[in-house]
Amino acid sequence: MSKTIVTLVGKDRVGIIATVCNFFAENNINILDLKQTTSQGYINMMMIVDTDLYEGSVENLNKGLESVGAQVGCIIKAQHEEIFDMMHRI
Repeated sequence: MSKTIVTLVGKDRVGIIATVCNFFAENNINILDLKQTTSQGYINMMMIVDTDLYEGSVENLNKGLESVGAQVGCIIKAQHEEIFDMMHRI
């Protein structure tokens, strides 16, 4: 299983999660885990997704998520699980 970490940060509004989930469904990306926090009108979300059936590259995934982020007014980034783990080692 190819796991990717997706982070989303921005001003909360109706439809953010639906728009992101629709993008994932259209691209055969399965959400394995999701944690979301909203505070004082802002949203912070981290998702672990399975990209085994996704046909594009990580660069293409980030471009697609950047486009989705522009639609919903958020910053959305993706990185392979291994890279995320190495960057957050103590």
